[in-house]
Amino acid sequence: MAAHIKFSQVSYTYPYSGEDRRTALQEISFELPPGEVLCVTGPNGSGKSTLAQLMAGLIKPTYGEVFIDGKRATRDLLEDFHSKVGLLFQSPEDQLFADTVWKDIAFGPRNQGLSSESVSRRVQGAAKLMGIDIEELGNRSPFGLSEGEKRRVALAGVLAMEPEVLILDEPTVGQDWENREHMLNSLSEYRAIHESSLVFISHDLDDALKLASRFLLLEEGRVRFTGKFSELIVSQRLLEKHRSFRPDFYISFPPYQTWYPCPGPPFRKSSPSFQDRGTE
Repeated sequence: MAAHIKFSQVSYTYPYSGEDRRTALQEISFELPPGEVLCVTGPNGSGKSTLAQLMAGLIKPTYGEVFIDGKRATRDLLEDFHSKVGLLFQSPEDQLFADTVWKDIAFGPRNQGLSSESVSRRVQGAAKLMGIDIEELGNRSPFGLSEGEKRRVALAGVLAMEPEVLILDEPTVGQDWENREHMLNSLSEYRAIHESSLVFISHDLDDALKLASRFLLLEEGRVRFTGKFSELIVSQRLLEKHRSFRPDFYISFPPYQTWYPCPGPPFRKSSPSFQDRGTE
């Protein structure tokens, strides 16, 4: 079972000097129970990527506490937790480094001390989940791929380690519709097999709605909302202020069509995700 993560009044200030010093997150409190899918959304600069790094234990809070399974996240505890959490950075170039796609995906499993046979199975399985033809792309440099392919290779490298907690920063950016749908379905499949938790950081609520059970809205480093989508969408104040985060289909997709009168610009209704989706 995945770890239970809790933030208690967490703030983070980047350790720059002078005018560059800024507080990215202020007094953040929330919990990620085992197996939950949490969508973190908000405008650019709201602190989403900083929150992801804190959750992954890559940086420490300036103030406040992070708890893992009820225990304060000390250095010793984080060393063990790092083996259970997988973080996809917003930019795949920050994650890719090997000279071939195969080596990049295999890096994590090899560091886990797995046998060559197990590493090979992990690489092929993760590549398949991400729609990567490992026979065709395995010996190619990841830096020569398209942006969408780079992101899928980076995510395959995360999945190959089979983490209990997945933290994905804008995973669907640069994907066409077919690859986006494949990625979302594969993440759902991964969660079902491994009973993992998922933090899905995205501007695109169309994608997040297919996975997330709870939403957290950040603005200027503070939590402005946390709860179910049905609770978020009835808040006219939040939706007016963050109009760009409303999914483009909900005005005609039951039951969302009855929740909000949708003032402002018309929404697109021609995307495949709208056309193909059934009612729940």
